[in-house]
Parts: sequence; C-alpha cells; structure tokens
Amino acid sequence: MRWRKRHLLVLMLMVFSITNPSLGQSLPEKTPEIFAIATYVGNDIQERSAKAFIKSVRELGGKCRDSKIYIILADPVNFPGDSLKGANVKLLPLEMDPEFTKYPLAIKAFVAAQVEKIVKDEVASLAWFDPATLVLNSLDELDLENGYGVAIRPVSLVNTIGIAPGSEPNDYWTPIYKELGLNFKNIPAYETVVDEKPIQPYFNCEIFSVDPSLGIFTEWSKLLTKLLKDEEYQENVCTTFQRRLFLHQAVLSGVIISRVNPENIKPLSIKTGYPFGQHEQLSIQKQIKSLNELSAIIFDYQWEKNPGWMDLIPSYEPLTEWLTETFNEYRK
Repeated sequence: MRWRKRHLLVLMLMVFSITNPSLGQSLPEKTPEIFAIATYVGNDIQERSAKAFIKSVRELGGKCRDSKIYIILADPVNFPGDSLKGANVKLLPLEMDPEFTKYPLAIKAFVAAQVEKIVKDEVASLAWFDPATLVLNSLDELDLENGYGVAIRPVSLVNTIGIAPGSEPNDYWTPIYKELGLNFKNIPAYETVVDEKPIQPYFNCEIFSVDPSLGIFTEWSKLLTKLLKDEEYQENVCTTFQRRLFLHQAVLSGVIISRVNPENIKPLSIKTGYPFGQHEQLSIQKQIKSLNELSAIIFDYQWEKNPGWMDLIPSYEPLTEWLTETFNEYRK
C-alpha cells in the first residue's frame, strides 16, 4: 500500500509539473513572428539582386534578421531561384493572369497579395522590398508598432501622375477615387521627396510595410485587375508610358488612404528607402553624408547602370568591406 501511494504521489507531481512549467525546468518562451518580407524574381539580374538582399537582411537587419522572406518566382522554369534557398526563405510560383505581364510593374500587386494571404494571421508587419534594394541597418521604421497600419513615404517625383491638393481628380485618378469612395476635398496632402511638390496621396512602393490583417494588398490586386481589364480605360486614359508604369502605384495609394486613417500612416524617413539613383537631385538638407546612416536603400539596378556607384556616396568600415564583398558576389 505504501509503495502504491508513493508512486501515485510521484505520478501526480510529474503531471502537475508538465501542466505547470514554472515548477521544475521551465519551457522555452515562444517568440511571436512580428515581421515578414515579400519580393519577387523574374530574371537573372533580379535573382542575383535577391541573393544580395537576403544576405543584407540576415547580416545587417537587426531584430528582423531571421524573418521569413517570401520570394515569388515570376518565371520558375527558367529562374527557379536555386541560389536563393536557405533557412526561412520561401520560394513560390507566381499566381497572376499571364495577360498582366505586359503591364510594367503590375506584378508587384499580385506578388504582394499572394504573400499577404499566407501571413495575414501570422505577422504584424509585412514589408515589401523591390528587387535591387538592400538592408544596411535595423529595420525599426518598418515595424508597425503602436497601432500603425502602414509605414510608407510619398513618391520621389510628381512626374505626370501626381495631382495638386484641392484639385479634382483627372481622368487617370477618377476611377480609382470613385471605386474607393474617396473625396479629394477630405484627404491629406503630402510632399514629394525629391522635387518637393505638394500632392494628393501618392506613395512610393519600393520599400514599405503594411499590417497584413487589413487586406490592403488583396484590395490592391483586385482594383488593379479591374482597371487592367477595362479596355476603354486602357485605350483612352493609359496612353503614356508613365501612366502605364505607375498605375500600380496610384491604385495602391488610393487603397491605403481609403483603408487607413492618416494618423495611422507611419511616415518613413528618407533613411528607410533612400533613392540612391536620385542622390544628386535631393536637396542638400536631405542628402546623406554616408551610407552608414541608412536603414535600407533603393539601388534601382545602379550596380548594373553605374560602374562608379561606390564613389557617389561614401561609406565607412565595416560597411565598406561588406558592400565590396557583396558586390563582388553579385557580379559572379
């Protein structure tokens, strides 16, 4: 009887310790995923750029360095992304109407929506990075703490797309405003980063982040689909290269301002998404003194276009050595 009581007591203690991890050895805490990254690859240059980008996240990304990186493959037959495989890198084939491949950069909306569906219940911040971008420091600005829905900055240039605050939307913007129920009289004004012109909401979408639970990317792809399939709009309105090139960006801007209150739009500083190719066009006040100051940079294929890229903006060790090594790997 005593033997049975002793063993029964031991068994009860074992069960109690399992259900109460504070007794005995505690179970390791499970860290929630707060951050995920989305981008895409469709050719050799983009694959080499993505490889450098992954390296930059893992080695320089601060608390986000181990985040999952979703890379959507636009041409998995010819560019399966074998060089990109690694821990927490997810390679997936693109889900998009092949008809849309003829529209410049429309792919971004469909890539973003595809990843958003996967992570919407898992992460608080889904960061978008264009191909040919690099992380150079911690990505704190892209972390949507304190209830922000989006972290983003205005476009660099008005071009022929942006419209002045208080102006009625033109034929290009009217379908976007109408579909989203926007009133041009009730929306905030912004200022372009490079030419410093006032504009109605028109955001740069090369580096930014959203709360995926808001469905911003899904709505982006739906409205863009509708406009791309609108033959009259395409034939009579999208008549210039810029209007075709930046349609994805105009649609995203409308979706953001329709779904997120202005006070919940976190403004990115120029140090997160610095326009490297437009450095010399920036005002002196906005020009950085060294690459070491930056969190993330938009190279926009300057590694291909500008052989003297390292002479444009100085950098200091250990970043200089890192950039040299990464660039040499890219060229291989």
